[in-house]
Amino acid sequence: MKKLIIPILFSLLFFTQVNAQTIDEILANYFETIGQEKLLETKTFSTKGKIIQGQFEIPFTSSHKRPMKFRSDATFQGMEIVSAFDGEKGWSINPFAGGTDPVPMTAEQIDKMKIQADYDGIFYNYEEKGYTVEFTGTEDIDDIETYVIKLSRPNGDVITSYIDSENYVILKTISKLMVQGVDTEAETVFSNYKFTDGILNPFSIETKVNGNTVMQMVFEEFTYNVDVPDSLFEMPEVTAPADSLSETQDVTTPVDSTDSE
Repeated sequence: MKKLIIPILFSLLFFTQVNAQTIDEILANYFETIGQEKLLETKTFSTKGKIIQGQFEIPFTSSHKRPMKFRSDATFQGMEIVSAFDGEKGWSINPFAGGTDPVPMTAEQIDKMKIQADYDGIFYNYEEKGYTVEFTGTEDIDDIETYVIKLSRPNGDVITSYIDSENYVILKTISKLMVQGVDTEAETVFSNYKFTDGILNPFSIETKVNGNTVMQMVFEEFTYNVDVPDSLFEMPEVTAPADSLSETQDVTTPVDSTDSE
Protein backbone atom coordinates (compact mmCIF):
# COMPACT_ATOMS: atom_id res chain seq x y z
CA MET A 1 0.00 0.00 0.00
CA LYS A 2 2.85 2.41 0.85
CA LYS A 3 4.37 1.77 -2.58
CA LEU A 4 1.05 2.83 -4.12
CA ILE A 5 0.50 5.93 -1.95
CA ILE A 6 3.94 7.46 -2.51
CA PRO A 7 3.64 7.69 -6.34
CA ILE A 8 0.16 9.20 -5.95
CA LEU A 9 1.48 11.88 -3.58
CA PHE A 10 4.32 12.70 -5.96
CA SER A 11 1.84 12.93 -8.85
CA LEU A 12 -0.40 15.32 -6.91
CA LEU A 13 2.60 17.46 -5.93
CA PHE A 14 3.82 17.53 -9.53
CA PHE A 15 0.36 18.50 -10.83
CA THR A 16 0.07 21.33 -8.26
CA GLN A 17 3.49 22.70 -9.23
CA VAL A 18 2.74 22.53 -12.96
CA ASN A 19 -0.68 24.13 -12.46
CA ALA A 20 0.80 27.02 -10.46
CA GLN A 21 3.58 27.49 -12.99
CA THR A 22 1.06 27.52 -15.85
CA ILE A 23 -1.10 30.15 -14.13
CA ASP A 24 1.93 32.32 -13.38
CA GLU A 25 3.14 32.08 -16.97
CA ILE A 26 -0.29 32.83 -18.44
CA LEU A 27 -0.85 35.84 -16.17
CA ALA A 28 2.68 37.13 -16.75
CA ASN A 29 2.06 37.11 -20.52
CA TYR A 30 -1.36 38.65 -20.00
CA PHE A 31 0.05 41.49 -17.87
CA GLU A 32 2.78 42.14 -20.44
CA THR A 33 0.23 42.26 -23.27
CA ILE A 34 -2.16 44.73 -21.61
CA GLY A 35 0.61 47.00 -20.31
CA GLN A 36 0.10 46.31 -16.60
CA GLU A 37 3.36 48.04 -15.64
CA LYS A 38 2.26 51.23 -17.37
CA LEU A 39 -1.13 50.99 -15.66
CA LEU A 40 0.62 50.74 -12.29
CA GLU A 41 2.30 54.07 -13.01
CA THR A 42 -1.05 55.85 -13.38
CA LYS A 43 -3.16 57.27 -10.56
CA THR A 44 -6.49 57.93 -12.26
CA PHE A 45 -8.33 57.22 -15.48
CA SER A 46 -11.65 58.14 -16.99
CA THR A 47 -13.78 56.71 -19.78
CA LYS A 48 -16.48 58.01 -22.07
CA GLY A 49 -18.92 56.08 -24.21
CA LYS A 50 -22.45 54.81 -24.59
CA ILE A 51 -24.56 51.94 -23.32
CA ILE A 52 -26.76 50.23 -25.89
CA GLN A 53 -29.88 48.49 -24.57
CA GLY A 54 -32.34 47.51 -27.26
CA GLN A 55 -33.19 50.64 -29.22
CA PHE A 56 -31.81 52.98 -26.57
CA GLU A 57 -28.36 54.57 -26.50
CA ILE A 58 -27.35 55.95 -23.11
CA PRO A 59 -24.25 58.16 -22.88
CA PHE A 60 -22.03 57.54 -19.86
CA THR A 61 -18.75 58.53 -18.25
CA SER A 62 -16.74 56.83 -15.53
CA SER A 63 -13.95 57.93 -13.19
CA HIS A 64 -11.43 55.69 -11.42
CA LYS A 65 -8.87 56.60 -8.78
CA ARG A 66 -6.40 54.53 -6.81
CA PRO A 67 -6.75 52.38 -4.93
CA MET A 68 -10.48 51.58 -5.06
CA LYS A 69 -12.51 54.64 -6.00
CA PHE A 70 -15.04 54.43 -8.82
CA ARG A 71 -17.96 56.41 -10.18
CA SER A 72 -20.15 56.11 -13.26
CA ASP A 73 -22.62 58.70 -14.57
CA ALA A 74 -25.24 58.03 -17.22
CA THR A 75 -27.99 60.18 -18.71
CA PHE A 76 -31.29 58.69 -19.84
CA GLN A 77 -34.43 60.61 -20.79
CA GLY A 78 -32.94 63.73 -19.27
CA MET A 79 -32.30 62.11 -15.88
CA GLU A 80 -28.96 61.33 -14.22
CA ILE A 81 -28.09 57.83 -13.02
CA VAL A 82 -25.07 57.56 -10.71
CA SER A 83 -23.21 54.67 -9.08
CA ALA A 84 -20.21 55.44 -6.87
CA PHE A 85 -17.79 53.83 -4.44
CA ASP A 86 -15.35 55.78 -2.27
CA GLY A 87 -13.23 52.81 -1.28
CA GLU A 88 -15.41 51.86 1.68
CA LYS A 89 -18.98 52.97 1.10
CA GLY A 90 -21.12 52.88 -2.01
CA TRP A 91 -24.10 54.94 -3.07
CA SER A 92 -26.32 55.49 -6.07
CA ILE A 93 -28.89 57.79 -7.63
CA ASN A 94 -31.54 56.14 -9.77
CA PRO A 95 -34.64 58.18 -10.65
CA PHE A 96 -36.16 55.09 -12.24
CA ALA A 97 -36.19 53.41 -8.84
CA GLY A 98 -38.39 56.15 -7.44
CA GLY A 99 -36.14 58.97 -6.25
CA THR A 100 -33.48 61.51 -7.14
CA ASP A 101 -31.67 61.52 -3.77
CA PRO A 102 -28.47 59.53 -3.24
CA VAL A 103 -29.08 56.20 -1.52
CA PRO A 104 -26.48 54.08 0.32
CA MET A 105 -25.72 50.72 -1.25
CA THR A 106 -26.35 47.46 0.54
CA ALA A 107 -23.44 45.31 1.72
CA GLU A 108 -24.05 42.96 -1.23
CA GLN A 109 -24.02 45.82 -3.73
CA ILE A 110 -20.79 47.18 -2.22
CA ASP A 111 -19.15 43.76 -2.51
CA LYS A 112 -20.01 43.61 -6.22
CA MET A 113 -18.85 47.21 -6.66
CA LYS A 114 -15.40 46.23 -5.39
CA ILE A 115 -14.88 44.17 -8.55
CA GLN A 116 -15.65 47.17 -10.75
CA ALA A 117 -13.61 49.54 -8.60
CA ASP A 118 -10.50 47.32 -8.63
CA TYR A 119 -8.11 49.70 -10.41
CA ASP A 120 -5.53 47.07 -11.42
CA GLY A 121 -7.95 44.29 -12.29
CA ILE A 122 -8.96 41.17 -10.39
CA PHE A 123 -5.91 39.11 -11.41
CA TYR A 124 -3.25 41.52 -10.17
CA ASN A 125 -2.13 40.51 -6.65
CA TYR A 126 -5.13 38.18 -6.50
CA GLU A 127 -3.76 36.30 -3.48
CA GLU A 128 -3.54 39.50 -1.41
CA LYS A 129 -7.21 40.12 -2.20
CA GLY A 130 -8.14 36.70 -0.83
CA TYR A 131 -8.92 35.21 -4.24
CA THR A 132 -7.94 31.75 -5.47
CA VAL A 133 -7.11 31.07 -9.11
CA GLU A 134 -7.22 27.76 -10.94
CA PHE A 135 -6.15 26.84 -14.49
CA THR A 136 -8.79 24.40 -15.74
CA GLY A 137 -7.47 23.70 -19.26
CA THR A 138 -8.11 25.03 -22.75
CA GLU A 139 -11.27 25.68 -24.74
CA ASP A 140 -11.92 26.92 -28.27
CA ILE A 141 -14.00 30.06 -28.80
CA ASP A 142 -14.81 30.66 -32.48
CA ASP A 143 -11.82 28.50 -33.46
CA ILE A 144 -9.50 30.43 -31.12
CA GLU A 145 -7.79 28.42 -28.41
CA THR A 146 -8.16 30.00 -24.98
CA TYR A 147 -6.71 29.31 -21.56
CA VAL A 148 -9.50 28.91 -19.02
CA ILE A 149 -8.79 30.42 -15.59
CA LYS A 150 -11.31 30.23 -12.76
CA LEU A 151 -11.11 32.89 -10.05
CA SER A 152 -13.04 32.35 -6.80
CA ARG A 153 -13.82 35.06 -4.27
CA PRO A 154 -14.32 34.44 -0.52
CA ASN A 155 -18.05 35.14 -0.81
CA GLY A 156 -18.54 32.30 -3.30
CA ASP A 157 -18.54 34.36 -6.51
CA VAL A 158 -16.77 32.61 -9.39
CA ILE A 159 -15.45 34.45 -12.45
CA THR A 160 -14.11 32.26 -15.27
CA SER A 161 -11.93 34.04 -17.84
CA TYR A 162 -11.05 32.80 -21.32
CA ILE A 163 -7.67 34.19 -22.39
CA ASP A 164 -6.54 33.99 -26.03
CA SER A 165 -3.59 31.55 -25.96
CA GLU A 166 -1.78 33.43 -28.74
CA ASN A 167 -2.57 37.11 -28.11
CA TYR A 168 -3.13 36.94 -24.32
CA VAL A 169 -6.24 39.10 -24.11
CA ILE A 170 -9.47 38.14 -22.37
CA LEU A 171 -12.09 37.20 -24.94
CA LYS A 172 -14.87 36.24 -22.55
CA THR A 173 -15.78 35.84 -18.90
CA ILE A 174 -18.58 33.87 -17.28
CA SER A 175 -19.57 35.23 -13.87
CA LYS A 176 -21.55 33.18 -11.37
CA LEU A 177 -22.71 35.50 -8.62
CA MET A 178 -25.23 35.46 -5.82
CA VAL A 179 -27.59 38.43 -6.26
CA GLN A 180 -30.30 38.98 -3.65
CA GLY A 181 -30.20 35.31 -2.73
CA VAL A 182 -30.46 34.12 -6.33
CA ASP A 183 -27.68 32.38 -8.28
CA THR A 184 -27.05 34.54 -11.36
CA GLU A 185 -24.88 33.75 -14.36
CA ALA A 186 -23.79 36.29 -16.98
CA GLU A 187 -21.48 36.06 -19.97
CA THR A 188 -19.35 39.06 -20.94
CA VAL A 189 -17.60 39.31 -24.32
CA PHE A 190 -14.65 41.68 -24.83
CA SER A 191 -13.54 42.93 -28.24
CA ASN A 192 -12.12 45.83 -30.27
CA TYR A 193 -8.96 46.12 -28.18
CA LYS A 194 -6.98 49.35 -28.58
CA PHE A 195 -3.93 50.91 -26.93
CA THR A 196 -4.09 54.21 -25.05
CA ASP A 197 -0.78 55.46 -23.63
CA GLY A 198 0.62 51.94 -23.92
CA ILE A 199 -2.31 50.37 -22.02
CA LEU A 200 -4.61 47.92 -23.81
CA ASN A 201 -8.37 48.08 -23.22
CA PRO A 202 -11.45 46.56 -24.88
CA PHE A 203 -13.52 49.29 -26.53
CA SER A 204 -16.56 47.01 -26.74
CA ILE A 205 -18.06 44.96 -23.89
CA GLU A 206 -21.17 42.88 -24.49
CA THR A 207 -23.16 41.27 -21.67
CA LYS A 208 -25.33 38.22 -22.31
CA VAL A 209 -27.78 36.32 -20.13
CA ASN A 210 -29.04 32.93 -21.33
CA GLY A 211 -27.32 33.59 -24.64
CA ASN A 212 -29.21 36.83 -25.27
CA THR A 213 -27.49 40.22 -25.35
CA VAL A 214 -28.87 42.45 -22.60
CA MET A 215 -26.37 45.30 -22.83
CA GLN A 216 -23.41 46.54 -24.83
CA MET A 217 -20.91 49.17 -23.74
CA VAL A 218 -19.06 51.01 -26.50
CA PHE A 219 -16.15 53.16 -25.34
CA GLU A 220 -15.10 56.29 -27.17
CA GLU A 221 -12.02 57.09 -25.10
CA PHE A 222 -9.83 56.18 -22.14
CA THR A 223 -7.90 59.03 -20.52
CA TYR A 224 -5.19 58.50 -17.91
CA ASN A 225 -3.84 60.70 -15.11
CA VAL A 226 -6.71 63.18 -15.24
CA ASP A 227 -7.53 65.38 -12.26
CA VAL A 228 -10.21 63.58 -10.23
CA PRO A 229 -11.01 65.01 -6.77
CA ASP A 230 -11.86 62.62 -3.93
CA SER A 231 -15.09 64.54 -3.37
CA LEU A 232 -16.44 63.14 -6.64
CA PHE A 233 -16.81 59.73 -5.01
CA GLU A 234 -18.28 60.90 -1.72
CA MET A 235 -22.02 60.61 -1.16
CA PRO A 236 -23.68 64.07 -1.21
CA GLU A 237 -25.64 65.15 1.81
CA VAL A 238 -29.39 65.09 1.36
CA THR A 239 -31.01 68.43 2.16
CA ALA A 240 -34.45 68.00 3.66
CA PRO A 241 -37.24 70.25 2.28
CA ALA A 242 -38.12 73.36 4.31
CA ASP A 243 -41.53 71.94 5.26
CA SER A 244 -39.87 68.81 6.59
CA LEU A 245 -37.42 70.85 8.64
CA SER A 246 -40.18 72.94 10.25
CA GLU A 247 -42.12 69.82 11.14
CA THR A 248 -39.02 68.31 12.68
CA GLN A 249 -38.40 71.45 14.70
CA ASP A 250 -42.00 71.41 16.01
CA VAL A 251 -41.60 67.82 17.13
CA THR A 252 -38.19 68.19 18.73
CA THR A 253 -38.65 71.59 20.42
CA PRO A 254 -38.41 70.97 24.19
CA VAL A 255 -41.62 71.58 26.16
CA ASP A 256 -41.37 74.23 28.89
CA SER A 257 -41.30 72.48 32.29
CA THR A 258 -43.84 74.95 33.71
CA ASP A 259 -46.35 73.91 31.04
CA SER A 260 -45.89 70.25 31.86
CA GLU A 261 -46.72 70.89 35.45
